[in-house]
Amino acid sequence: MRRFARQLALVVALGLLPSVGYGVSNFDRHPVQARLVLDDDDIGAGDTLTAAIVLTMDDHWHTYWEFSGDAGLPTKIEWDLPDGMTAGPIQWAGPTRYVEAGDLTVFGYADEVSLLTSLTLADTAAFGRPTSPAELTARVSWLVCAEICIPGDTTLTVDLADPASGLIDPGIIAEGSTHLSLPWTTGEDLISWEPTVRATNSGQLDVTVELASSDTMGGMPDLYPIEPVGTFIEGNRRRPIPGGAEVGFSVVPYAGEDLPASVEIVLAARSADDQIQYRRAEFDLTRSHVDLFATDYAAAQTGRSLWVYLIMALVGGLILNLMPCVLPVISLKVMALVSQTGESPARVRQLGLAFCGGVLATFLLLAVVVIAIKSTGELIGWGFQFQSPIFIISLGALVFVLGLSLFGVVTFRLPGDTGQLGGLADQEGLVGSFANGILATILATPCTAPFLGTALGFAFSQPAMTTLLIFTVTGIGMALPYALLAWHPGWTRLLPKPGPWMERFKQAMGFLLMATTVWLLWVLGRQLGMEAVIWTTAFFLCLAVAATLVGQWLDLRSTPVRRRLVWAISLVIVVGAYLWLIHPLVSEPLPIGDRSASAQQEDGWQDFDRTEVESLIGEGRTVFIDFTANWCWTCKVNERIVLADERVITAFREGNVALIKADWTHRQPDITQMLHAFGRPGVPLYVIFSGGRAEDPIVLPEVITADLVIDALDQSVGSSD
Repeated sequence: MRRFARQLALVVALGLLPSVGYGVSNFDRHPVQARLVLDDDDIGAGDTLTAAIVLTMDDHWHTYWEFSGDAGLPTKIEWDLPDGMTAGPIQWAGPTRYVEAGDLTVFGYADEVSLLTSLTLADTAAFGRPTSPAELTARVSWLVCAEICIPGDTTLTVDLADPASGLIDPGIIAEGSTHLSLPWTTGEDLISWEPTVRATNSGQLDVTVELASSDTMGGMPDLYPIEPVGTFIEGNRRRPIPGGAEVGFSVVPYAGEDLPASVEIVLAARSADDQIQYRRAEFDLTRSHVDLFATDYAAAQTGRSLWVYLIMALVGGLILNLMPCVLPVISLKVMALVSQTGESPARVRQLGLAFCGGVLATFLLLAVVVIAIKSTGELIGWGFQFQSPIFIISLGALVFVLGLSLFGVVTFRLPGDTGQLGGLADQEGLVGSFANGILATILATPCTAPFLGTALGFAFSQPAMTTLLIFTVTGIGMALPYALLAWHPGWTRLLPKPGPWMERFKQAMGFLLMATTVWLLWVLGRQLGMEAVIWTTAFFLCLAVAATLVGQWLDLRSTPVRRRLVWAISLVIVVGAYLWLIHPLVSEPLPIGDRSASAQQEDGWQDFDRTEVESLIGEGRTVFIDFTANWCWTCKVNERIVLADERVITAFREGNVALIKADWTHRQPDITQMLHAFGRPGVPLYVIFSGGRAEDPIVLPEVITADLVIDALDQSVGSSD
């Protein structure tokens, strides 16, 4: 449509320009001069002579080739010939690439060009050099452009019985013939080329051709497509690559037209003597790549009722409590419930509902963030915040300090409440319980529980109110067990009685939080490298020093001056450590898709590359894609237990399966788009593309088993036969 609009505007502009006198008062003479030249004037029955329309352009002006590109119009020649004489098609000289109006790529000629035409006299005609008038008339029209475009036309006539002086010039014809394109032959040294054709969901074909010229050639090779009938070509981009150039364009059918089976191209390379040589070739527009984004794999879900997704969200939120991500905080909540067995029912309800409020508030905040980011056109997914190193470091610092508090190093009292953060005292406060709900939800975001992936995937693609509703129901599902316990305090009697074991349990939970800290440091190392782990560990050490100062040097008998001094020293230690150790790590944005050397894939697995995956599917290979992230515990468990199972590895090997690992640890737009195409908000996701079939992939659930993977592979082999 964009090219059509440009051409329409050009036609309208040309219609407003008078053709007589070339219609532009600012020019004393037209920037194009035309003349007619013949290679001979002696012609008999069955003979052919060659005529050339020679267009000479002023400096900085150019006319157009048979396919003008994104704008412009090709030169036209209409012949009026003696009886028995016919004219062949224009033999176009090879073009040159120009850029107009900043971003329009056009093909044409500057300085001078000879457009050749063969004129043939029928066998039945009977005259050699005519003695009576035998006029050849060529009506030539063109468009010439520089900063503006000017149409031009002229009528050129010659009488073969009395040719004008200078009309016969075989040298010009011979020179013009050297600029014509010869047929390209396989394996010739001049230029080699390899096309790639990708079908898209918009009904067009995207074509990319890699060109490589001989070592004896100079300059960057080029390619000029010729527009097939019923289509238009747009794009016309070229960029250098090692050893040559890459040219891309799109073949777009007009409404109601079919895509062509092939496209004709002209290849160009500059020889060592600075002469451009042209080759004409044709290739089939057979799809050699598939477009992974051409299919909406989640379309089958659109027929489900909203109630189905709400039930999935509720069940998925409930299952989140069993995921390894939240076990450290859930264990603290269990300990708090044990300590509350002697409390009044009203107090137990208050603390339980405060925890539920923290869970719901965090889910609502996540929904608002998702809606806000979606409104900018950005694609995000569940757990997107774990792609930020500063979030990983902040969460690690919080979990580390909570672990220190469980070991008795420090106790933090929250303002406005008599309780302590994390349920670490015998009397858990309302604010502390609310904070526990927040922390439990944050730690749950790297996990995608069964049913939850489908529900949240639907939520990420829906309007704001639907997104908010599904996130809210997910939060209700996660908070439901604690709401039930809060509403029925008597059920807490089923838990173990308070006693000395609670101190040992608290310390065990401290080690679990420290293990969580180690995991977060490992995730950070996969994002920023080992040096970042060292500096962040040093920062945590400074946090431990500051926490020790507060925990050991302050008590209820401390004077206000002592309190202010100790807190000031601790704050200086923390802020100074951040500025010295952490700020240099996060001050520069992490490049999209950047991967450290430690994050390279294991043997047999390839990094996700959209073009490579499309090529593998186009070649007929069966492809298994593991959408994963280093911060996803479910992903890591599946990889260590299921995908590393010897039976699964054997099935991969016997099926010649291409193994692709789509690592979403960093922000990867292509991976995010693929997840959304499958209606999933995040990882894990496991997809099998049967050999050569991109339209009907097999999607596995979030939690997989070896038998499930093997059965799916067997099914993919059967479907590709």
